[in-house]
Amino acid sequence: MTLSSELRFCDRCMLKTRHEIIEDPEVIYTYKRKRLYKCKECGHKSYRRGLRPSAESVY
Repeated sequence: MTLSSELRFCDRCMLKTRHEIIEDPEVIYTYKRKRLYKCKECGHKSYRRGLRPSAESVY
């Protein structure tokens, strides 16, 4: 289980906060596959699609 961090919108906090990506080592992840994200502020877990490699980081 690898943990990395992304800036994502949290449904509970209603803000853009840091989220940990909780990955299963047996699954091959592409950006379209849903991953489990956990908000570092409130601890809310949700399944979301990964951000596109370059396009969404610019907005």
